[in-house]
Amino acid sequence: MNLVKRLAYVEIEASDLERWAVFGSEVFGCEKAEGSTPDCLKLRIDARPWRIMVSRGPKDDLKTVGLELADRAGLHEVCARLEKAGHPFRMASRDECAARGVYEMCLLTDPSGIDLELSFGGLTQPQHPFRAGVGHGGFVTGDQGLGHLMLVVDDPLRVQQFYGEIMGFVTSDYVSTKNYGGLAGDFIFMRCNPRHHTLAFGSLPIPRRLGHLMLQVNRIDDVGLTLDRVHAHGFRQTRSIGRHVNDNMLSFYVESPSRLQFECGWGGLEMAADDTDVKLFDVTSVWGHKHL
Repeated sequence: MNLVKRLAYVEIEASDLERWAVFGSEVFGCEKAEGSTPDCLKLRIDARPWRIMVSRGPKDDLKTVGLELADRAGLHEVCARLEKAGHPFRMASRDECAARGVYEMCLLTDPSGIDLELSFGGLTQPQHPFRAGVGHGGFVTGDQGLGHLMLVVDDPLRVQQFYGEIMGFVTSDYVSTKNYGGLAGDFIFMRCNPRHHTLAFGSLPIPRRLGHLMLQVNRIDDVGLTLDRVHAHGFRQTRSIGRHVNDNMLSFYVESPSRLQFECGWGGLEMAADDTDVKLFDVTSVWGHKHL
């Protein structure tokens, strides 16, 4: 049973918000949202008030992951599962819910130490259409949510069990490769809607929790145009254009001002609800995605 429906938002703590404003708006085409301050940058990619929050601080890493459920019944079912499993959580205050633009929310930390916010009733503002920071055809969100996250965790199988049994995520496939940028890599991909995966987990020797955040564009040309802006604004491309073997995403990767990887993708696979055939792959990409 899918309880969590989509990735709603993320908060990143970063030391250089000025450079982040360039990266988010002028490179990726996000809209700088109302309510942004010198210490808190909010980025829109659709009719939600914001999807990515970048708050000032020394961490330069993922701070919070917001996951969305359909309704109160779904949220309370997850809370019941957490309670049965002996996993601590608390319900958010009205002020905390208002700050996130949600109707009701519970707060917890997952087994890998990542802070989670589970909510329903996310504020939507169709009266304020998304306006990209540059010429742009928009992003794939809606029922598929913000995009996908690859998280660096110490025990991927334990984390997989938690998200499957508590949150209702479904495993799409596994990738076990001997050459992930010169390293061995084992990754688990899980979904909660038609997007091939909303969360991926792997254990990598990097000092951060966020492996990458993927934003999917509506037009293939926006992959190329975004890449042009990456170089025009002096950001570092970290993987060449390629197509992933499991979700078919045509994409490239770039390093954000916090050295966190962002993926700009197009054409991702959408999974049928009755597709329960879990696959195993020994490479991450059919072609390209060379580590640069």
